[in-house]
Amino acid sequence: MKHLLTRELEPTAKPEDRRFKTLQMTWDRIVAATTNPNLIAVTLFCAIGLLISLNLILRFPDAGLFVEQYNVFPSP
Repeated sequence: MKHLLTRELEPTAKPEDRRFKTLQMTWDRIVAATTNPNLIAVTLFCAIGLLISLNLILRFPDAGLFVEQYNVFPSP
């Protein structure tokens, strides 16, 4: 009689549940996208370009004035 009174806990999300499968598919897509070697290469290339740009901006703060002097167009 004791075995009739005990119950096992049910898992919060069953593996057959549609929401569980959708969540698992979404997570698999995120992992696949972030581990793509092409994405990693492009991200590193952009990060290096951003760091070089910041270095030049901070090293030459008056470069905007220099560019402005050479961008004088004659008025019509």
